[in-house]
Amino acid sequence: MIIDFSSLPDENLLVGTLVNRCAELYEASPDCEDDCTHPSGSCSGCCRECTEQVHWHRKNGRTDYDCQKLLYYYVCRYAWKYCSEIMYALEMLDLEDYPSYDILSIGCGSAPDLMAFEQINRKDKKSIYYRGFDINPFWEAIHNEIENYILTCDDIEAKFTIRDIFDVIEKSNPTKRPYNVIILEYLISHLPSKNRAELVAQLFNGLIDKVIAARTPGTPFLIIINDIDHYSVRNLFDLIVDIIKGAGYHGTLDKKHFLIRKQDYGDGSERYASSSNKFYIPKNIKDNFNCAIECSSAQLIIELR
Repeated sequence: MIIDFSSLPDENLLVGTLVNRCAELYEASPDCEDDCTHPSGSCSGCCRECTEQVHWHRKNGRTDYDCQKLLYYYVCRYAWKYCSEIMYALEMLDLEDYPSYDILSIGCGSAPDLMAFEQINRKDKKSIYYRGFDINPFWEAIHNEIENYILTCDDIEAKFTIRDIFDVIEKSNPTKRPYNVIILEYLISHLPSKNRAELVAQLFNGLIDKVIAARTPGTPFLIIINDIDHYSVRNLFDLIVDIIKGAGYHGTLDKKHFLIRKQDYGDGSERYASSSNKFYIPKNIKDNFNCAIECSSAQLIIELR
């Protein structure tokens, strides 16, 4: 059963609820003034500029989302886009064989992957268990808002932990809960570039040993990597596939992207027919937070069988 999203998206669920709440918190948050975390030592008063400094690694600019007010702005600006990107990936798949969605989300941020699964689950109402890890402590306030929303949901359970996933993989025993979904949401591009390949290999070897090996036998297992469409990320997709194949797992894979490329990068990726955001974004949110509208990521979608 392939999901038809043509009439499915509902901006009144988690994605819209969280954005509206973050908009309120943003407006209520004062500028950071004397205790500003910006490398310059002073707040520019422009959260849009700070998000772009982080994204584009601008010289002498902010290098991370280490400001609470900035993260409220970030959710309002990007939640619709990131949720839509995951929805496009899910739209490709036949999810009928998944009795429930037991999701391990690495670099979960504001949980746009949970937002996407909530959207596709509106009809079937399968149970969703969501376990999100992120290293950034500034996400905790937003995770609390998500947990408050989850209290109103009968079919969703969610738990968030602020912790380095590499520390979790190294020190934890194999998971006792059989997950059937792993999602990496803009994580690879955030790893240090100088040893990114080594870290990706370390992460996936750990996930195979601690998570994938604990899957319920005979059931499908989904891995979605959604990240920037840049060679520094795309070039690692084949490494990930080789690690999984080397561990003896088999299945199907797709490489997808949204934007028109100026050349063929030879990575085997196919472009989605559309890059449009799947939601109606309220005008005040769109205008006040310069919302990212167009989907633009590159994706590796693996389904183990």
